[in-house]
Amino acid sequence: MGAFVASLDRSIEDMRRLAELMLDELRAIESRDPDGLQQIVDAKRGLLARLENETAQQKRWIEAAGFGFTPDGLERFIQAHDQADQLGTRWSTLLDHTRRCDRLNSDNARLIERDQRRVAMTLRLLKGEDTGATYDPRGRAASSGQRGRTISQA
Repeated sequence: MGAFVASLDRSIEDMRRLAELMLDELRAIESRDPDGLQQIVDAKRGLLARLENETAQQKRWIEAAGFGFTPDGLERFIQAHDQADQLGTRWSTLLDHTRRCDRLNSDNARLIERDQRRVAMTLRLLKGEDTGATYDPRGRAASSGQRGRTISQA
């Protein structure tokens, strides 16, 4: 059981570090730092590989003990083998870190999508395409119905 506890501790630390990297990633995205972003992506890739290996080992231990690697199976494994609340507390901490990383990942993805939309809108404006980004007196989106002028025509 000591090896399983140590594995959980490594996973917790790796997830904590992943959250830090995702915050760094957010700052790199916001500051439009492609070199910094690439370094963060490379660090995340290595960290995720370690997490996958730890998870695979944890799965083997749990299944070898006769439990499924499912939320129910994990709960039953913890109930059957937890001594002095070593497993339950660690598992709960790992889940908390995992949820935090999931939220950070979603936040970063939304930021990237927003920036992509902004770049696409700018390109459409530069090409003179109607963007539908004007509004009528009631505040509803209104299209001019005609093609705009390119920057060179303006």
